[in-house]
Amino acid sequence: MTRTAEVRVQARRRYRRARDYLAAAMIHLKDNVLLDRPLRRKLLKPRPLGHWGTCPCLPLVYSGLNRLVAGTGWRTLLVAGPGHGAPAIHANLWLEGTHARFDPALSLDAAGLAELVRRSSWPGGFPSHLSPEVPGVIHGGELGYALATAFGAAFDDPGLLVACVVGDGEANTGPTAAAWHSPKFAGPRDGRVQPRI
Repeated sequence: MTRTAEVRVQARRRYRRARDYLAAAMIHLKDNVLLDRPLRRKLLKPRPLGHWGTCPCLPLVYSGLNRLVAGTGWRTLLVAGPGHGAPAIHANLWLEGTHARFDPALSLDAAGLAELVRRSSWPGGFPSHLSPEVPGVIHGGELGYALATAFGAAFDDPGLLVACVVGDGEANTGPTAAAWHSPKFAGPRDGRVQPRI
């Protein structure tokens, strides 16, 4: 491996560790987000909301799509269906500076990080699922509608690649079952959806 390739691999690993830590912090912590003091029970959320199991997976799709966009310029949309996987998407939005661009209180520093963690799944903050007030989100977070939303976006804009991650909870719903039939209505000029469960 060349030195340049090794540096890129190390940078990706650091980024992955940072976003995984941020997702875990948003699920569990109320304060002390830099862990610069001993961790105490009073610094933990009394009832964590979120599923860690979806948090390492969603950023892999997110990062892969970002590489596709950076390499090709292809207009792409990710519809993330796993309801409580929002911390994973918030972590990416914060690290890339998107949150700070729309809300200066979520700046790329310790204060912005503390505010991001404080708001996550907390009254007056972000809900435990993705919701339309999050930059770039068109799906409201209710279980079962991610795939239908993805097909609607693709049919509306045929030049758009729509990637959809269907969560396990929503895979058992009627709207998702019906949405699997959407390709039957697609014509040669309609957009395409890449669903993954």
